[in-house]
Amino acid sequence: MASLTPGALVSYLREGMRSGSAPPLGQRVSIGEWLPLLAAGIESFVAPDFVCIMVGAPGVAGRFHGIDGIYAGWRDWGEAFDELTIEFEELAEVPAGALILARQRGVTRHDRMPMQQSSALLLRLRDGRIAAAEFHLDRATAQRAASDDPIA
Repeated sequence: MASLTPGALVSYLREGMRSGSAPPLGQRVSIGEWLPLLAAGIESFVAPDFVCIMVGAPGVAGRFHGIDGIYAGWRDWGEAFDELTIEFEELAEVPAGALILARQRGVTRHDRMPMQQSSALLLRLRDGRIAAAEFHLDRATAQRAASDDPIA
């Protein structure tokens, strides 16, 4: 397999959105619908030591290993919700790989409170492979991380 560059990764993601193998920008989908698409779409490009990192408040991050870590990370994050959706708003090439700005919407399991959160997904490249999928609840933190080399 050829080595991925940030530009090639973004082109691959845009093609997936055009072809229907990934949700297009502006379309809200349930996390349950989206995770299998994400996992299938990136599986052949991930590094052997791939990690999913769920970044909450500053200094709070959960690490989940392997492609199955994507499911484990979202199970951990999503356990507080009866309903949880994501909508991708913007896709950009960044020095670290690809940054997708998103909006999560959910209804909490306890008290059925609606919630909405701007967030981001950073697909971080290392040596031409996807080394990490970093899910950030704070877009500014994700944007800063997108210009850094190390995995959060």
